[in-house]
Amino acid sequence: MSHWFEHTVVATGRLPLFFLLVAFVATFLFIRVSTRMIRAQVSWWPGNITPGGLHVHHVVFGLLAMLLSGFCFIALADFDTPVANCALAALFGIGSALVLDEFALVLHLRDVYWAEEGRTSIDAVFVAFAITVLFLLGIHPIGFVGEFDDIARGDDTETAIAVGVVLALQFALAALTLLKGKLWTGLLGLFFPPLLVVGAWRLARPRSPWARRRYTTRPAKLDRAVRREERYRRPIVRWKIVVQEFVSGRFGVPAEPAPLPFVPTEGERAPGLATRAANAIRWRRLKRRLEFVPLWRLPLVLVALAVVLGLLFVALDDSLGDDDPATAAVTGFDSGTTATLLSVIAGAMVTLTGLVFTAITLAMQFGASQISVRVVPMLQQEPIMRWSIGMFLATFVFASIIALDLAVDGAEAEPVVSTGLALGLTLVSSVLFVALVSRVGMILDSSKLLLWIAGQGASSLRRTFPVSASRAERPAVARTHDVPAIADGESTPIVLRRPAAEGRVLLAIDLRRIQWLARRWGVTVIVRVSIGDFVAQGATLFDVYGRSVRVRPHQLTSCLIFGDAGSPAASPTAALQAISDIALKALSPSINDPGRAVQAIDHLEDLLLEIAPVVRRDDSHVVLTRIAGYERTWGDYVSIATDEIRHFSGGSAQVQRRLRALLHTLIAATPAEQHPPLEARLAALDDQARREWHDPLDLRLAQATDPQGFGSQWGRTEPAPPLVVEPDDTGSAHPTDAERPVD
Repeated sequence: MSHWFEHTVVATGRLPLFFLLVAFVATFLFIRVSTRMIRAQVSWWPGNITPGGLHVHHVVFGLLAMLLSGFCFIALADFDTPVANCALAALFGIGSALVLDEFALVLHLRDVYWAEEGRTSIDAVFVAFAITVLFLLGIHPIGFVGEFDDIARGDDTETAIAVGVVLALQFALAALTLLKGKLWTGLLGLFFPPLLVVGAWRLARPRSPWARRRYTTRPAKLDRAVRREERYRRPIVRWKIVVQEFVSGRFGVPAEPAPLPFVPTEGERAPGLATRAANAIRWRRLKRRLEFVPLWRLPLVLVALAVVLGLLFVALDDSLGDDDPATAAVTGFDSGTTATLLSVIAGAMVTLTGLVFTAITLAMQFGASQISVRVVPMLQQEPIMRWSIGMFLATFVFASIIALDLAVDGAEAEPVVSTGLALGLTLVSSVLFVALVSRVGMILDSSKLLLWIAGQGASSLRRTFPVSASRAERPAVARTHDVPAIADGESTPIVLRRPAAEGRVLLAIDLRRIQWLARRWGVTVIVRVSIGDFVAQGATLFDVYGRSVRVRPHQLTSCLIFGDAGSPAASPTAALQAISDIALKALSPSINDPGRAVQAIDHLEDLLLEIAPVVRRDDSHVVLTRIAGYERTWGDYVSIATDEIRHFSGGSAQVQRRLRALLHTLIAATPAEQHPPLEARLAALDDQARREWHDPLDLRLAQATDPQGFGSQWGRTEPAPPLVVEPDDTGSAHPTDAERPVD
């Protein structure tokens, strides 16, 4: 390797180019990790650079680095300074990475870093990386580094003309290939000219400038181009997106688009291939996340793997002789002690497995009876439960196989490697046991459980309503029942004929694919079910208006995910319902724990504060022109979070005060158009208080606004004034009377 590097890079004078490439790759990876940490709001990461409130993008630093290194290259051009050349090349690589990482921002002149348009930056980085690697390997376009200088200086005019014609033809083919939308073929063809002939000869991509200019009057060619794009390019684009998001993070394609109503538009455009491929990847990820995983599947796989490993390691230990370094290092090997150790490991694993089953059973019983029935499916789907049971059983089986082999072979057996692996599995099992205890403790601790559910709801909210700089605040659109006639003619109902084995609660809808199918079939689809609905067998899922000859019901039903219960990871609505259920269980006569209900209201307030702005700015309906359905409004979210708790809060001034504080906080944080549902519930709280509290003092206390429930006598709508401590003449500190907090 060192000889190749010396011969290919150093001896050819490409060492500065090597430093440029290394700095380019390292900077790009670092800045992508940094932006992903900032996006995830990691507390210990420095974050954005915002002097005086101005967000300075890293493209600015990239431009400065490129200008500085370019100027220094020119200034030092007459000097033999290899060290300076390498340092300046590295600086230029750093600047190039910072600039190209925000290439989409420069191209669109707006912040589209995490939007779908931001993929352009990753494409630009990949192109720059590929070209730099080719130059580093000594592969370059013909005529780029002076191959024809001798011909140009000679007197052979015919040869010079021939060379000029060849170069002109090469660049003409490259331009034609790029016009046909084949970026990679055109760029790489400059390095490998036969690719240019192939790219220029074959059909153009459907959305390329060449196709828009030449194929509009040739529908047969356009149809062939579309079919070729679907057949060959779509899988490549799908894998390209996987690689992009592995390196740079996920872009703004929603995993679960919200159901939106029908908005007729003219001149609708089909989504691009990259958009459809990205949505398909998101849908598969969401399906795997929401898929019901049986508790026995992973333990069974791990036990089978333990059997295979046990037999393999027994054969491995038998094949190792006394002269082998693996066994020669072990002196005084006692087979009896090893057998005892393996027996202890096997017995401990059986005991831990029993403890796991006991802990899971108790946690489920406690969760169902004291917290909420929604906790049980959450606990069942926890990966730590399956991994713990599987690892304990696998360690037991592996240790038993090694102990059995030791008992059969007697003193001749020396299972050194197998015993070491058994000890390693025991260590892993111990770590999993600690993690299991921590997870069960989280389930039993209502405050941690509420925090976890709220976090799941916030994550699903960000997936459902991806933030994009191109989104603008738009007025609310009409719902299905507000549209008198969506389409002419009779509809074709699509019903649920085969209920899913996982359950009948609708967890997610792939509206992007439904939109694409509707456009492909030339029909209008009305979605009759909403996320969270229990769908009975034979219930209508869709109504299709238009020519239903081409409609394939199984393709529409494949756009739905069913389960046995709504998961907070699926939608923010499910998170609100789960937290509200915990509050309702706490307010039940058998539990009567208003303090836990107040904790639940704390997290409901936090989620509603996140939901309010994203619901207001969502504009997904702009592209969903062939789908009608029910859209959850701001009033729906407020109702889910507060109405049931308000109904069950009778007799608890603590809960009523905290609920009133939630509504006041939302009124202060939201615009006027979102106030009506909040003000209506404040009025309902006033009426409820007057009905329940007849004593004037109790009525006044119940109508107080208190974010702690009973943190003060009369409550407050603003944070408490600060307690300022000043030293007196004696040196002791005391709060001043004017600044003493008053409840």
